[in-house]
Amino acid sequence: MSTDSASRNSTTPGISTTALARLRLAAQGLVPGDSLPEPLRMAPNPVSAVRRMAALQSQDLPAGMLAVGVRTEGASARGVAAALASGAVVRTWTMRGTLFIVAASDVRTYVGLASERVMRSAASRHRGLGIAEDDVAVARKVAEERLGGGIGLTRTELFEAFEAAGQPTRSQRGIHLLSILSHRLVLVQGPLRGRQQEFRLADEWLPPGEGLAGDEALEYLAGRYVASHGPVDERDFAWWIGQPLGTVRGPFRAAAAKAVGLEAGGRELFCTPEVASLLDSRVGARTVVALPGYDELALGYPDRSVAIPEPYLERLVPGVNGVFKAMLSVGGRAVGTWLKEGTPAAPRVRPELFEELGPSAASAMARAVARIEEYWAG
Repeated sequence: MSTDSASRNSTTPGISTTALARLRLAAQGLVPGDSLPEPLRMAPNPVSAVRRMAALQSQDLPAGMLAVGVRTEGASARGVAAALASGAVVRTWTMRGTLFIVAASDVRTYVGLASERVMRSAASRHRGLGIAEDDVAVARKVAEERLGGGIGLTRTELFEAFEAAGQPTRSQRGIHLLSILSHRLVLVQGPLRGRQQEFRLADEWLPPGEGLAGDEALEYLAGRYVASHGPVDERDFAWWIGQPLGTVRGPFRAAAAKAVGLEAGGRELFCTPEVASLLDSRVGARTVVALPGYDELALGYPDRSVAIPEPYLERLVPGVNGVFKAMLSVGGRAVGTWLKEGTPAAPRVRPELFEELGPSAASAMARAVARIEEYWAG
């Protein structure tokens, strides 16, 4: 970044953790209301919500779909499923070896950046599972023969086809074969069939053309990350995109030159001008949302203490073992968890609060819970 850019972006005084939390809440499209700057308003449809967020972690499919839903005005589970069925958004392995829901037009860029590092880190596990290049070739041939011409198969059906071709799928061997083929851009996941997604051939399901690569890809995605997750810095982005800090530093700074710098805890963080414009307001401070497990508000950053106060960390991430519970949040800060109860035909949310809420926040919490139930019913 140039000296002029650094000077321009460093004029704002330090901000508190609570202010940082509500700014991130707004950046992620979780603050309702028409008074917000247009880019920060809740998305009008699931496809717009996914594109706005750049990527939504989705190793748990229902949670990933709900993450789209809570960022969409009037969303329903049926509407999010329709977005997946349309092909405009897909779920696949991208950065950090994790499943994300992303815009179809971004898949080649994400996978192109991530594939080599993810596959290298998984190589010993592949050897332990007895997966050699010849085995991958067999699995690829099976997938291409069975899926060609717009056919979709579920994971179970693909596993049966792999087994018939002499490729065992037990002990996670099948999942790793699917991951390898997805990282090679042979497969992506598309429409739902029951509770499973169908796998489709990437070249048939994705838009044609090549993705971005190298620094161009990193600068593009850094800009998307700043817009959807800010305020953030290059360390946040390096973790999120799963690349070394030295690799992302230049592209991040190029993207950040177009953003606004804020100081927090001795770090310079960057966000869009629209997010920065909310700093001196109280926008988002009283916003109550019920979020799914593994939501980007908590998982989109290497330091989770902004969204999850330290006393609550073990209650939201038991044993700090990577399993994130569904979260109740006020002003972007966790105040409890929630559980899905009731029946399949009439599911209900049961809140489990960590602290007592005032009357106004309690009413807002009831509305947030009702919104999740309406999402399931729609």
